[in-house]
Amino acid sequence: MSIGTTLQKIRQARDLTQQEVATQMYVTRQTISRWEQGKTMPNIYALKDLAQLYNVSLDQLVARHPSNSKEEAGHKMKKINWLALFGFFWFNVIVTMGVVLAVAGILCGLWISIIGFIVSPALLVGEWLVVHMMGWVTPVSLNLYQIPLTLMLCAIGLGAFPLLKQLTMYLVNFFEKYIRYNLRSIYTEK
Repeated sequence: MSIGTTLQKIRQARDLTQQEVATQMYVTRQTISRWEQGKTMPNIYALKDLAQLYNVSLDQLVARHPSNSKEEAGHKMKKINWLALFGFFWFNVIVTMGVVLAVAGILCGLWISIIGFIVSPALLVGEWLVVHMMGWVTPVSLNLYQIPLTLMLCAIGLGAFPLLKQLTMYLVNFFEKYIRYNLRSIYTEK
């Protein structure tokens, strides 16, 4: 029995669909299908996460079966596919890093805004205290609209904080799983 067949049997025994597993693993349903059909092989990180998801040991997923040794005996040496390596570099390094940097920049901007919203009442009070303690000739007066506005900004910041934290954790998990599971293979059969 191949690893793909083992993955399929264990998934079915757990009453999980390929889509449910794909959602948990942050991959497509087609990726799960290819793993189960033996068209592609999940890497060690994916196998570890599958074992955890299925609540089995890693050994149970990759246990050697009599047919595995016959299949392995027929495998040939692998060589590097330079075109795939070039594609790997340009797509997975350059394009993916561009997307990661853009998303990270947007997240940083959102975090700075939310933190600014949350501390806005303290900044307003701090400004007023500093001006009065220094005894400046032209004291800054607090307008009536500034206090409710800063309190409203603080409430918006406090409400958005858990959502932004959840979004950040989701994106971190997504990019981590993408890097772990979806890198192209750069090897071909000789």
